[in-house]
Amino acid sequence: MLDIREINELIDKINESKLTEFRYETENLNLVIKKEKAEATQVENTLPQKMIPQVAVNTILASEQNTTTVSAQDEKQGHIVKSPIVGTYYAAANAKAEAFVKVGDKVKKGDVLCIIEAMKLMNEIESEVTGEIVDILVKNAQMVEYGQPLFVVKE
Repeated sequence: MLDIREINELIDKINESKLTEFRYETENLNLVIKKEKAEATQVENTLPQKMIPQVAVNTILASEQNTTTVSAQDEKQGHIVKSPIVGTYYAAANAKAEAFVKVGDKVKKGDVLCIIEAMKLMNEIESEVTGEIVDILVKNAQMVEYGQPLFVVKE
């Protein structure tokens, strides 16, 4: 069991790193530390609901606060999903797997749209809205920048 000193040390280490989220789960503890846009750290301590197998995948909600230029036509077509991190865009979980989404697919809020690999960590990018994929603005295995538009979703 972690004590408050160890939790504070974890917070300090995460603040110094480029991590945006840290999760630690045991039978008696579920600890989630997230960095917000202003480098604030949020700590949640809840009782476990059920044991979930750990997978080396981070889930990131594509952020609307990112700034980048998007054509007026894309904005009229729907919601722009932007990259919340710098990394490599992947349309599928692996080379043999089917793409998470294609143009014309219906998606719900929270559905995985793609993976962005950053520092050898696979980060799932989820849809913030329910709608239809109108356009995919990047190619598989392409480097993407923070705030770069990835998808257009018609709500």
